[in-house]
Amino acid sequence: MLCPVCNGIRPLELACCYCLEPLVDCGPEQDLADPYSPYGPAASVFTDTPEGERQVEPVCIHRLYCTVCSRSSKASIPLER
Repeated sequence: MLCPVCNGIRPLELACCYCLEPLVDCGPEQDLADPYSPYGPAASVFTDTPEGERQVEPVCIHRLYCTVCSRSSKASIPLER
């Protein structure tokens, strides 16, 4: 499974929720963490199916930054086969 944003398959086009300006992708959170850090990023999220069941969805967490209002955020990108 691979991240479509990391591999250039799909661009990450998100707007800041405060000023609505385009966000800058700072890359996957795992690239920004120290390799010896005890706190690793989450590798999956839980989603609910229409039948009411929970399933695990693997994701790549990207750090985002707004150059206008200087806020940072994260986006969970679903991995593709």
